[in-house]
Amino acid sequence: MIQRITVFLFCISVGISQSRVHVNSLVFSSEKWLDGKDNKPFTGIAYNESNNTGNKLQESKYLKGLLHGTHIEWWETGNKKVYGRYRSGKKNGRWVHYFENGQIKSEGNYKNGERDGLETRWHKNGIKRSKGMYNNGKKTGEWVYWDEQGDLVHYVCIQTNFGTIVIDLYFDVAPMHAESFKMHANTGYYNGTIFHRVIPGFVIQGGDPNSKTTNRTTHGMGGSAASFYGIGNKLDPSSWKLPAEFNTLQHKRGTLSMARGFDQNSAGSQFFICVDDAPNLDNNYTVFGEVIDGLGIIDRIINVSVDGRNNPMERIEMEISVCN
Repeated sequence: MIQRITVFLFCISVGISQSRVHVNSLVFSSEKWLDGKDNKPFTGIAYNESNNTGNKLQESKYLKGLLHGTHIEWWETGNKKVYGRYRSGKKNGRWVHYFENGQIKSEGNYKNGERDGLETRWHKNGIKRSKGMYNNGKKTGEWVYWDEQGDLVHYVCIQTNFGTIVIDLYFDVAPMHAESFKMHANTGYYNGTIFHRVIPGFVIQGGDPNSKTTNRTTHGMGGSAASFYGIGNKLDPSSWKLPAEFNTLQHKRGTLSMARGFDQNSAGSQFFICVDDAPNLDNNYTVFGEVIDGLGIIDRIINVSVDGRNNPMERIEMEISVCN
C-alpha cells in the first residue's frame, strides 16, 4: 500500500514540475529544440494560442529537445485539427486530421516518421475518399478512391519530369483493359518505364517493362496483362494477354488506347496516347481511357529528340498511380 502511494505521489510531482512554455520561447538548433532561457534541450509542454480568440491552437510534448508524446492542434473555432504522437522526434502510431467542421479528414499510422499501415481519407461531407496501405512511406497494394457522391473513381496519374498527365479509365466500354491498366498502376508495374516511342502528329507510347533498362534494342518488345483473361498460360504471368475490346470510341487527340502485335488479342501492358486524331486506328485498337488533364505535357514530350526508332534520346521515365 505504501509503495502504491509513493508511486502515485512521484507521478504527481513529475506532472507538476513539467515545464510549460509558449512555442515562441523555443529555439531550434542542431536538430533539437532548446529552451530560449538557458539554451538547454527542452523537456516539457509547448503551446501556441490564437491572437484573435485566445483559443489554444497547438500543444506538444518534448523530451530532451525532441518532440516526444502527444501532439494536438486546433482550429481557430476550437475544433480539433490534428491528433497524433511523436517518438524521439518522429511521428509514430495513429494520426488523425479533421476538417474545420469537425468531420474526420484522414486517419493513418506512422512508424519511425514514415507512413506505415492502413490510411483512410474522407471528403468534407463525410463520404470516404480513399483507402489503402503504406509500407515504409510508400503506397502498396491496391488503393480505392471515391468521389464526393460515393462513386468509385477510376483516374490514374502518369507522372513524368515534364509534369503529370491525368487519365479517366473507361470501365464501361473496355473493362478488361481498364482493370489490367489500373492493377498495373496499383502494383507499381509501370514505375521506371519510359515513353519509348514518340511520333509527332501521331502518338506517344510506353508501358514496356523492358524499357526500365538502358538496352534500347529491347524497348517495345515486352509487357503482359496484369491478370489472366483467358489468353496465355495461366501458370505463366509473363504470357498473359488481353482479348480485344474494340468499341465505337474514336482515336482522337488525348485518347488512351492499348498497343498490340499483329494478333488482335495480343495486347499486354504497352499503351499509347494520341497526340492528334488518328481515325485509321478506330476499330483496330482498344480505346480504354482519355486524358482529362495534361495535354500540354504531351505536347512537350512530342517535341523531344528521338533516334531512328522514334525512341527519345533522353529517357522520359514515368510513375503511374491511381489518383483523384
